[in-house]
Amino acid sequence: MSTMTAPTLSDRYGQRTQRKKMSPAFWYTLAALGVALGVAFVLWVQTSSQDKPTARDVGFTLTSVNEVDVTFEVSKNPEDTAVCALKALNPSGAPVGWKEVAIGPYADENGNGISVQTVALRTLGEAHTVTVDACWIPEQK
Repeated sequence: MSTMTAPTLSDRYGQRTQRKKMSPAFWYTLAALGVALGVAFVLWVQTSSQDKPTARDVGFTLTSVNEVDVTFEVSKNPEDTAVCALKALNPSGAPVGWKEVAIGPYADENGNGISVQTVALRTLGEAHTVTVDACWIPEQK
């Protein structure tokens, strides 16, 4: 009976090479780059959102089956004119009313462009929910 010796893995596939370790300078540079990108992203988000108007729903009152009074707060640059879209929904969530409202330049006593608006909105049926769908500056729509 002949004995056959099994080759070792290193004979068959070669010696395993050792990976070169990364220097600490590489990791410090990578960490600094990550921090710089994070700071740049935060600054970009803050500056890009400053020009956009925002709205907050305050409430609504049903004045009839076909009309509601909507109260909402708009925050924008005092010198800008913004347009806000109001949306009324019935109990099943289907739209029953829509209106775009222009809010002109306005500044309160502190110079802020925050104002509370109350608008009458005609509906096709009884509204269950009324909300501000979106606000924008007309040139940026």
